[in-house]
Amino acid sequence: MDRQIEKNPDWFDACLLVRDQPAWDGAAAKRFARNRDRVWWQHYADVAAHMGERGGVLPAQNDRVRARELYRWIEAQRRQHDAGNLTQDRIEALDGLGEWRGTRRGNPDALWASRLEQVRQFHAVRGRFPVYTPQRRPEEKVLATWLHRQRTWSRAGRLRQDRHQQLDQTLPGWTTPTR
Repeated sequence: MDRQIEKNPDWFDACLLVRDQPAWDGAAAKRFARNRDRVWWQHYADVAAHMGERGGVLPAQNDRVRARELYRWIEAQRRQHDAGNLTQDRIEALDGLGEWRGTRRGNPDALWASRLEQVRQFHAVRGRFPVYTPQRRPEEKVLATWLHRQRTWSRAGRLRQDRHQQLDQTLPGWTTPTR
């Protein structure tokens, strides 16, 4: 506490001010409680305000700190939408903002199958799996990163069973990283 008081002398007074307030009754606490729904709509309002200030442009990840936070929230909504966990009223609200869904690189299953084939060809030609060492092998970066992600998801139990079987059939020994 002493260090915090040295940095900001008003900090301790603010703590006392908050602590010395009377306790809320149950009705007031419920009325002002932060629940998930209220937080979601507050984030939505923040994104809409940001877009209003920026001429309808979505927040970017390489912008100011607050814009990065809003960008991450939009990314989380995209993931929720992809997983089918976003309610219809929220989808409609986000659709009102414009193109919030982002650009996807085509069909994810087709991209996955394409990467699998690229790693298979790499393994057939070189006799080893791709390794991520940017200084020595920059051309292997994408394939090595993709294969590493499959290994990680497999260990965590998040890799789809059909993909796991395809990897086992196409790339025997794929679960063991190359040293």
